[in-house]
Amino acid sequence: MEKVRILVVDDDSYLLSAIGQTLMLHGWEAVLESDPREALHLLEKEVAVHAVVSDIRMPYIDGMEFQRRVAEMDAELPLLLITGHGDVELAVKAIRAGAYDFLEKPVDDEVLLSALQRGVEKRQLILENRRLAARLTEVADGQGNGSFFHGMVGAHACMQRLYRHIVRMAKQNDPVLICGETGTGKELVARALHQIGRPAMPFVGVNMAAIPGDMVEAELFGCEKGAFTGAERVRVGKFELAGRGTIFLDEICSLDVGLQGKLLRALEERSYSPLGSNELRPLAARVVASVNQDMGKEVAAGRFREDLFYRLNAFSLDMPPLKARREDIPLLIEFFRQEYCRESGEKLVSFTPDFLTELEAQEWPGNVRELRNRVRRFCVLGEEAIEGEGEKSDAPRLPLKEFVALQEREYLLAVLRTHGGRVGAVHQLLGLSRKGLYDKVKRYGIDLDALREE
Repeated sequence: MEKVRILVVDDDSYLLSAIGQTLMLHGWEAVLESDPREALHLLEKEVAVHAVVSDIRMPYIDGMEFQRRVAEMDAELPLLLITGHGDVELAVKAIRAGAYDFLEKPVDDEVLLSALQRGVEKRQLILENRRLAARLTEVADGQGNGSFFHGMVGAHACMQRLYRHIVRMAKQNDPVLICGETGTGKELVARALHQIGRPAMPFVGVNMAAIPGDMVEAELFGCEKGAFTGAERVRVGKFELAGRGTIFLDEICSLDVGLQGKLLRALEERSYSPLGSNELRPLAARVVASVNQDMGKEVAAGRFREDLFYRLNAFSLDMPPLKARREDIPLLIEFFRQEYCRESGEKLVSFTPDFLTELEAQEWPGNVRELRNRVRRFCVLGEEAIEGEGEKSDAPRLPLKEFVALQEREYLLAVLRTHGGRVGAVHQLLGLSRKGLYDKVKRYGIDLDALREE
């Protein structure tokens, strides 16, 4: 860790030496200057310091002017002023002008160290945020090297490898299967493949889990008027809308086994027929699919056709869970912090060390999406966001049936939130049919659209 360095400015050689000794005994490096002009010269040369301690009455430049000129160089550098008894009013003016704090003479060592400790922690946070912000400007080059790549953020080796594989696969025509836990950013990968390989063509995303089972075929392939009861007009399918672009089949494992055969035939023959028509239409789009299940188990259980799996898996990309790349968490936090402040128009929020430490230590079952939500909550609620998550409440004094129903609702809400409000992703996990889960969602008044927007 970078050694803490404090710049001390005072024309009183005795006090200068005493403060320097106190800082060094505390394990910090002290840079001592009796002339404020020399101190400013050091800062102009960008000598790295974490805080400045300055007397308010000095020759050549007084503390107020010194504070102003330090602020011009770096407004976020903590400046602690030392004042005589008669200078308190002047010090208060300096605080209003941006100084960090002031202490009255004689200076108590513990009070000085305590005030500086707070300033140093703030400064370390500022410097870390600056480093992260600088890294976020490293846009990936044509080879997929960098921390920021088509909306994805990550400097970890597994992410760098992912970026390179995306670049190599983007120009191909074969299907790509993106595998990974929920919330890892599979759609961002699909969009990156499209933006690099077919940027001028349409990108069409289809959430397979969100389409009612009896509508999937018409949604994908289109249908003619009168093809089935309720088909009152010609419907253009997603494959036709995609044209020569990219069609992204999110959560492909939710596709009914009966329709998997038709999709397989379309992929193999590169053509398809809309419902109610014998006309063959070319399938020109590149197919990219995603799964958040263990496809080996899905195939073994008979829920997914083995031949379709191998057809979709011409190329595969594995999305690492967030817990496998913890080194990227600070980078992601900074990215989401800047994203929120840019969208809201508010100034950048400072994160406390405790909050950052807590985020880096968690398991993140919801991965990057869950981390983004936590960061945004902190940007809105500040410390209350942490306090609210740590609160424990006593069990409600309700009849057992009502208490069980309350717990069931909270559990369903938590699972659905983790999976982005997608019923198809969780109904088997919960041991329920799709209809059974929809019934519970309706009974408990759970807003699936709101969960998906999160």
